[in-house]
Amino acid sequence: MKTKKPNILVVGSFVVDQVMTTGVFPAEGQTVIGEAFSKAPGGKGANQAVQMARLGASVTMVGKLGRDANGKDMRAACEAAGLDMRHVALDETTPTGCAVIVLQELDGAMQNRIIVYPGANMTITPEDVAFLEEEIANYDLVVLQLEIPMEINELVAKYAQDKGVPVFLNTAPWAPLSDEFLSRLTYISPNETEAEGLTGIHIARHGRKVDLDAAKCAADSLIGRGAKNVLITLGAAGAAMFGDTGEQYSPAAKGITAVDPTAAGDSFIGGFCYSICCGKSAEEALRFANHTAAITVSRMGAIPSLPTLEEVDALLAMSTEEEDGIEHTCRSAYDRFLAVASAETKKQIEKMEYDVIVDAAKMIRAAEQAGGRIHISGIGKCSYVAGYMASLMSSTGTPTYFLHGTEAVHGSCGQLRADDLVIFISNSGETQEMKAAVLAIKNNGCRVIGVSGSCESWLAKTSDLHLLAKAENEGGPMNRAPRMSIFAETLVLQALSVVLQENYGVTPAQYVKWHPGGKLGQLRDGEK
Repeated sequence: MKTKKPNILVVGSFVVDQVMTTGVFPAEGQTVIGEAFSKAPGGKGANQAVQMARLGASVTMVGKLGRDANGKDMRAACEAAGLDMRHVALDETTPTGCAVIVLQELDGAMQNRIIVYPGANMTITPEDVAFLEEEIANYDLVVLQLEIPMEINELVAKYAQDKGVPVFLNTAPWAPLSDEFLSRLTYISPNETEAEGLTGIHIARHGRKVDLDAAKCAADSLIGRGAKNVLITLGAAGAAMFGDTGEQYSPAAKGITAVDPTAAGDSFIGGFCYSICCGKSAEEALRFANHTAAITVSRMGAIPSLPTLEEVDALLAMSTEEEDGIEHTCRSAYDRFLAVASAETKKQIEKMEYDVIVDAAKMIRAAEQAGGRIHISGIGKCSYVAGYMASLMSSTGTPTYFLHGTEAVHGSCGQLRADDLVIFISNSGETQEMKAAVLAIKNNGCRVIGVSGSCESWLAKTSDLHLLAKAENEGGPMNRAPRMSIFAETLVLQALSVVLQENYGVTPAQYVKWHPGGKLGQLRDGEK
């Protein structure tokens, strides 16, 4: 992106970020062990200012730091990034703002929870910014956020409007805004959560799918109150913009592995503001901003993660080459599947309870000792898991018979006898075919071990014992076809087979006798 050098003013916050990474967000009263810790300069104002400077803009920062070590480090980092810090004041008694950020990997992506202590940011006074009443005319754009006093934002916006300078407001953290303030804004940029807070309109989003009609309704509400252009950031779904520039939607950059979402929104805003000041169209600016933020989420930290112009241009060029090709799309789906598979496997292992597995093994042994047999069944794709598990359990000391799930109500229950035990697998535990089969099984005097994705399912409540095999994300396009749920069912039943095999004390000689063909049918060294 070859452009003139924009001159941008940022009036905003400085926050020192303290980032903790964990495998699980702690619940109330719970202590968890963190996996990593880092400390870095940040704050919405500083993040956005540094991002624009790294892209090539001339950026002046106005704000307040505490006279402490954090303030000293923050100033040094911002000056090293090229910010003009001459108008940043020091508060003698209030510490520099700081934040505690907790990161958790969920469904293959990183999610964050942030607590911000504003500190010196909230001590800015009208006297600190009075010089801008005249000087603000020297800038191409004024950028504001809500981590400083609202009266300062309103005053600076008035100064800018009086001099004909466009104003960009990032509405984070969310706070009520007056109609008078909105009327002074050229651009207002909430995310979907902040947009709902400002308008009461919920914008549904699932991954890259988003309700754009709801986003437009939220934008129209703000425009009706005086805002000129509303830019709503939508996380993994990209961003949408409505107003004087028309209506644009730009999807997020693809093929990016998210590591840390901290400062992603600030990076997006920095990219958009820089691009707009360079004379680019709203559509071009949105695309540029999405690719700027994409690089940020692939790195740890706030200011340390912000990319340069060369890096963004390189990603844009690569995206342009691949956007119409299947390879890029497939690679993105493949990478997401692997990330989801890793996360779901970890969660399933954490959900599995040894005592429940042992109880299932005891039920099976009790059925056998009473002269009963073991059967396993399922509907649809679960029937293939049942077939595999019948073979596995039979080959490891537990003779198990496959029972056809839908044929069970058409005569196949004839293979059952009282005192038999049936393991029944169902993803939802709610399907009608499954209910009919399970009732038929119980009516034939058999006990049932249910395997499903919910402890509250019909199958769970009807079974004599329930094994939880839950997947929150299947890992594929549309998140519909059972992939991870099938793996979860297989995993819990494999664990049961291991406990049973150990309990039976199966010897190598017995195992080989049951597997006379192939490599498994030979005793290994040390087993003869």
